[in-house]
Amino acid sequence: MDLRGIQEYVSRDWDAVRLAKDRYWADRIHRLGAAEGLRVGDELRRQVLVLHPGWPSRADREADLAHHVRLAELLRRVGRPGGR
Repeated sequence: MDLRGIQEYVSRDWDAVRLAKDRYWADRIHRLGAAEGLRVGDELRRQVLVLHPGWPSRADREADLAHHVRLAELLRRVGRPGGR
């Protein structure tokens, strides 16, 4: 076991790692467009399906729909920019 390597890993500046990762993905999607964001999302979905073949369950889908309905209600309350 490489204790020094483990210590270095654990003591990383995780905020800087997160920021670098966020910048990488923002730049990539900016350069390659929304289709790249959708492609990456689909790859993540496929990875989850390998680990959890039954996902999403019926209950997951119903909960997701309920959240979308709630968000739509909240957005309707906000209205359109400029009051139109």
